[in-house]
Amino acid sequence: MQKKDKILAAVTILTVVILVVCVIYDRSSALMARTLAYTLPEDSKLIDIDKHGFLFYRVSYEAKVEINPEDPEQILTCFVDAYGDSGRMLTRKEFNTMTEYMFENYYSYVEIRPEPLTGTTVWMFETDTPEGHHILHFMDLEEGNHGYLYIYYVR
Repeated sequence: MQKKDKILAAVTILTVVILVVCVIYDRSSALMARTLAYTLPEDSKLIDIDKHGFLFYRVSYEAKVEINPEDPEQILTCFVDAYGDSGRMLTRKEFNTMTEYMFENYYSYVEIRPEPLTGTTVWMFETDTPEGHHILHFMDLEEGNHGYLYIYYVR
C-alpha cells in the first residue's frame, strides 16, 4: 500500500469510530440520563423524543414517556428524591390557560404536547438545574387509560 492509501484508510477508520461514538453519546436514553437528576422507573417506556441542536450540544429536547397509570407516585418519588419537590396539580382550566400561553410564547417550537382527558387533573413540575438549565414536566392521563410524562428540557 502506498502512503496515500494508508492515510486514507486511517482517516476513514477514525471517521467511522467518531461517528459510532456520536451515535452512542446521542442515544435518547443517554441524553436523558445526562440531563435529568433522576432515572425513570423500569416499567416506563420512551414513546417519542424530539431533540434540538447538535450531536454533542443539544440545546433542548421534548420527550413523551409512557408511565404506569396505576402508580404515578413512582414518578413523584423520583422528583422528590432528585429535586426535593413533587410539583403541583393543575385543574384542566389552569392547565389550558397556562399551556396556551407557554406554548405560544416560550415553547412555540414544541411539537409533543399533552392531551389530557376531559375532567382529569394534570400534574406539573418545573425546576432549574445547578447549571442554569430549565426542565418542565407534565404528567397526565390520556385516551385509553394511558399515563404519560412529558419532559421539556431547555439549556
